[in-house]
Amino acid sequence: GAVASLRPNISHNMFSRFASRFARVGVRASAAAAAGVATGAAAFAFVAEAKATSIDINQAIAYPTVLDVVGYPAPPKDLLGDLSQLDAQPINPKGTVYLVEVRGGLDKRPGGYGHRSDSIPICNSIIAEGYKCIPIFYSDATYDKVEALLKECDGVVVRINPGEVPGVTNAKVDGLLRKIHKLGVPVMAQPEVQLRMGAKDSLVSIRNLACGMPDTYAYYEIPDMYKTFPGSIKDGPRVMKQNRGSQGEGIWICKRADGKYGAPISLDTELDLMEAVDNHTERKTVGEFMKFCEQYIIGENGQIVDQRFLPRIVEGEVRCLNIFDETVELIHKKPAEGGLSATLGSGATYTTYAPDAPQFKNLIDAFYADKPKIMASFDLPNEPFPLIWTADFITGPKDANGKDTFFVGEFNCSCVGITKQLYLCPKVAKAVDRVVSANKK
Repeated sequence: GAVASLRPNISHNMFSRFASRFARVGVRASAAAAAGVATGAAAFAFVAEAKATSIDINQAIAYPTVLDVVGYPAPPKDLLGDLSQLDAQPINPKGTVYLVEVRGGLDKRPGGYGHRSDSIPICNSIIAEGYKCIPIFYSDATYDKVEALLKECDGVVVRINPGEVPGVTNAKVDGLLRKIHKLGVPVMAQPEVQLRMGAKDSLVSIRNLACGMPDTYAYYEIPDMYKTFPGSIKDGPRVMKQNRGSQGEGIWICKRADGKYGAPISLDTELDLMEAVDNHTERKTVGEFMKFCEQYIIGENGQIVDQRFLPRIVEGEVRCLNIFDETVELIHKKPAEGGLSATLGSGATYTTYAPDAPQFKNLIDAFYADKPKIMASFDLPNEPFPLIWTADFITGPKDANGKDTFFVGEFNCSCVGITKQLYLCPKVAKAVDRVVSANKK
């Protein structure tokens, strides 16, 4: 009856356009037409007929009246990109989740429609979990608009790759996300988690766990390095790691040139050095090398981590890819013959294994025993794990039972990509559901 009373006020062409566009998403033509032109109780009654259906966000943005009726405030169009691959949204969502990106950057590749290649698949999986989920782009110019959306949502998935992007100030993004986090909205992962877990000194934080080594040190001030490093290199080979960079630059394997470990050492003792970025070698005295390393301490976030060298690094690293608290994939990264670096640029080869691969059982068992203590080791006991993160393990000496031991050489939780593992997106979505649901309790 209500449709009949409304239809005379709608031109035939207008009615046909509404009906044809909304038929694609399963909304009855009558309900769609009414929602498009009516407000108040009558409109809600028609939308109620389609509660079990979904609404296409592209079409909804074209008809903001419909958006308002179904409780979907329209995101400002200057925050949106190409949504043609985004699935239809549920009309009665469990909540609202925004995936935050920035425009441009090296992580935007063909096939991503201007987004990261894994962003839309992640959004679609979150939609499948029953949430409204829309990817939005942050820029300094739209700070206030982004803030307004995030303050009112139920969760934020951060997919911003570290680096310089025009129109984006990293400190402003971090400040916004910290503000949203303090308001009680789950930010996955919030900047403090990325900072503490992703920095090289995270290895100092975990040194008392099974996956860490107790003789691991961090140098935040130049005098600290001059005080401690000569003693650490005196007794065995070491690895010095700067905090910046991710491809092995500024990571040095240090050995006494005379091989006389345990013997007295001085600033004139010579060291054989190899940089992991390309396996090139140099020779410097202890004093010369520390002077050279001062550059890694000076400046923003400057620090060096001094860790015991594990000779079995020649066998490679084992990367554990984790979705929240579950290890989902192992990647064995084997260096090129004669090399120590496990980066692709240095010629390393990568082999993928399931997490239950028998040769890595010792690693997985010990890692799962450590997991309940990992976030607390970063002084973040109440923070959940990042949605997607990695831990790179180096093989250590055999234990008393003749089994391999493994120690973490690096964590990474700064926008780890899963473009080649899109089948993991539903696991990411389930993790989002766990975090958002726990926050509502």
